[in-house]
Amino acid sequence: MSELYIAEPNSLELRESAPLHAVEANEVKIRVIYGGICGSDLSVYRGKIQHATYPVRPGHELVGVVEQAGSHVTISEGARVVVTPNTFCGQCEYCLNEQENICPHKKSIGINASGGFAHEFIIDSRYVIPIPDDVSNERAVLIEPLAVIVHGLKKLNIKKGDRVLVVGCGTEGLLTVALADYLGLMQQSTLIMKNTCSLFHTFERHTQMRLKKTHLITVVEAAGTPQSVQSCFRWLKPGGSVLLIGITNESELPIGQIVRKEQTIYGSIIYRFPKDFAESIEYLSDERFDPTVFISKILPLADFEKAYELALSGSFAKILIDFQNKEEQS
Repeated sequence: MSELYIAEPNSLELRESAPLHAVEANEVKIRVIYGGICGSDLSVYRGKIQHATYPVRPGHELVGVVEQAGSHVTISEGARVVVTPNTFCGQCEYCLNEQENICPHKKSIGINASGGFAHEFIIDSRYVIPIPDDVSNERAVLIEPLAVIVHGLKKLNIKKGDRVLVVGCGTEGLLTVALADYLGLMQQSTLIMKNTCSLFHTFERHTQMRLKKTHLITVVEAAGTPQSVQSCFRWLKPGGSVLLIGITNESELPIGQIVRKEQTIYGSIIYRFPKDFAESIEYLSDERFDPTVFISKILPLADFEKAYELALSGSFAKILIDFQNKEEQS
C-alpha cells in the first residue's frame, strides 16, 4: 500500500505506507477510490498555511469504501462513504451550539493531521457519512467542496431570480456558479480563467445580465486574494451583502462605503456536519445538477507529480487522483 507524503514544503513523494494500527471500536478503515486536489492541498505543499504541520499526508476531498468497521460502528462494511476532514471536540460552546466548524480545538486532516491520499487509511467513524447508490464516485468526490458553498449561501437572504456575482472561478467559484444556476439565481462571474471559461458558460442560462457599478445585492468572493476582495465592493449596491469564502490574510476594505451604504460582510468557513453534507448529497443526487464537468483530469496515483503540476498551473478546474486504477482518464 502507498501514500503521498509531504516531509516539508515543496517536497512531495509517494512512499510505502506504514502498517495501519488495528481498527478500534469507533473507527473505520477506508479504501480510497478518488481524492480531489484542493487549493488547501496546494497551499500545504507550498508552505502557505501557517497552522499546517509537517510531515503530513495530504488529502481531504475523498470518496472510498469501508473495508473494516469497528465493533461500535453502525456503517456497514462495503458502504461507499465520504469524510468530513475537520475534527471537533464536541464539548466547547461552539460545538454545543452546532457550530463545530469554528471549534477552537478543530484539526484538519491533510493540514495538521494525517490526510487520506493513500490506498487505505483509518478515521473515527463520526467523521464519515455513507452516500446513496445513485451518487457516482465522480459526483461523490465533490460532496465536500460543495458543502462549503451550501453552508455559505445559507447566510444570504437570496431567492430565485436574484442577481449574484461570483468573483473567482476556481473549484469553489465554479461550484457556486453551478449551484446558483440550479437554484434559479441570475448570476455572472468575473476573474474567470481562460481555460475554465467554457465550463462557466455551461451554466449560462441565468447569466444574461449586464454588470453595472453598484448593481448587485449579493457578491460571493471565492478567489481569496486582496484584490478580489476589494473588487467585490465595486459591484455592490446599498444594503447589499458580500460573502467571503476565499481566504486571504490581508485586504483593505472601503469601511466608509460599507458603513454609509449599510453593506454587510459575511465570513464563511467550511460547513456544519452532517447537515450541510446531507444537503450537498441531496443536490448531487439530482441528475439536473451536474458539476462533474468541472473535473478536468483523473490521474492514477503513480502520476501524482503530474496531478499536482496540473493543479498548481491554475489552468484546470478539478484534478482527481485515482487510487484504484493505473491509467489516466480525461
